[in-house]
Amino acid sequence: MKTALVFGGNGAVGRAVLKQLRTDKSLHAVSASRSDSSLDGYKIDICDLYQVEELIGRVQPDFIFNLTGSYSTKYEEAYYVNVESSRYILDSLLRLGMQTTRVLLIGSSAEYGIVRNEENPITEDRVLRPISLYALTKAWQTQLCTYYAGLGLNVVVGRVFNLLGPGISEKLFVGRIQKQIDEIFAGTRKYIEIGSLTAIRDYLPVDSAAEQLQAIIEYGESGSVYHVASGQPVTMRNVLDQYLSEYKIAYTLVRESEKYSNRVGYDVPEIYADITKISDLIKSRNKNESA
Repeated sequence: MKTALVFGGNGAVGRAVLKQLRTDKSLHAVSASRSDSSLDGYKIDICDLYQVEELIGRVQPDFIFNLTGSYSTKYEEAYYVNVESSRYILDSLLRLGMQTTRVLLIGSSAEYGIVRNEENPITEDRVLRPISLYALTKAWQTQLCTYYAGLGLNVVVGRVFNLLGPGISEKLFVGRIQKQIDEIFAGTRKYIEIGSLTAIRDYLPVDSAAEQLQAIIEYGESGSVYHVASGQPVTMRNVLDQYLSEYKIAYTLVRESEKYSNRVGYDVPEIYADITKISDLIKSRNKNESA
């Protein structure tokens, strides 16, 4: 039986990936995070090289998902969580002689930074122009993939666009909406307060993202980047409308104003993914599994 080790297993993506992996009876999936409390999980500080190497050596995983991430505006925290954690995993595999272990690093569409409308849909080889600390550190992580693949490790990047589902960070649009809806039902808030809703994004249910990530780690080419996305442009207003409809909340409870935005600096007006590579990968996976 093969083993998958999921760093960041308590996050929204981590929980979805573990759920997906555990449908495969030939695979044993274990979680690792700072606050893991599951029976087959491990508590670990991903920013501690010695803890990371010790755990990898103990578990001897065939697959490693590094799904950790930080939206912190503090450089040290963002750098250690988004960059050094991946380096620690990859360096550990080299020292342990585990070059056959497949590794997936989770990237972000934020790495693309400034995007002109006519550049859509974005392809994976488009130049990275990050304009936030989060995006910058994720772009550096992507470069680690290329570097360590050149050293003989089997590592890929799943570059995730926007996600729909429970547990999304409150620093993201969907997470902020969900938090405010919960507060309305709890009686601690009267209105949903949100910034401009004109931006166009690419949203994918988190369970579908988990399926794509599993296909990437199993069949992706080492050193390559694959989009995790729907390929469908949608306005933020349409996303909000879905939530209002689901919870039966009247639009009169929405307060839209730039003063409610948590965006700092440039906000990309439109970005969505070219999903040719991930679609071809999933087709190949389905063909191989049905053979």
